[in-house]
Amino acid sequence: MIFRRDDLVKIGVISDSHGNLTNLQDAVCKLDQLGVDAIFHLGDYVRDAKKIHVWFNRTIYSVKGNCDQGSSDGLNYAKISFDNKIVYATHGHLFNVKNDLDALFYEASLKKANVVLFGHTHHKLLEKKNGILLMNPGSLMGGRYSENPSYGIITINNNSVNGELFELS
Repeated sequence: MIFRRDDLVKIGVISDSHGNLTNLQDAVCKLDQLGVDAIFHLGDYVRDAKKIHVWFNRTIYSVKGNCDQGSSDGLNYAKISFDNKIVYATHGHLFNVKNDLDALFYEASLKKANVVLFGHTHHKLLEKKNGILLMNPGSLMGGRYSENPSYGIITINNNSVNGELFELS
């Protein structure tokens, strides 16, 4: 699916909600206020992504995380084109992202992705490597197993791709 608004596409990115529906709702409402066109939920718990429709009436993509094994909801990855840019999304556990990003970066290169979205580590990351923007929005769960609850936005404007990370306050 391709979105177009004066050559600007804004994509909300959330991950690792782990059933924290209060933080999920807060993040989704903030993303809605910021005018995102779509939201990616990057797994753990993919069933939380179904609740996003209550607060957000645009497109939602969801992928499964390691805590979603056996769930019929979500896919292991998504490859979506937005304004001629390829976004590749996965939870990250299948690529061993807690050790390094090499396998994920290699897969993204094979998929000809401009943007790679992943979670699993519960730690925020935003970096560009060989022209590919990698984003881990961190975790919405918060608490002792992660940094402060956080989310991200990818902006595609004409031919440029940028990302921003935000903490829930």
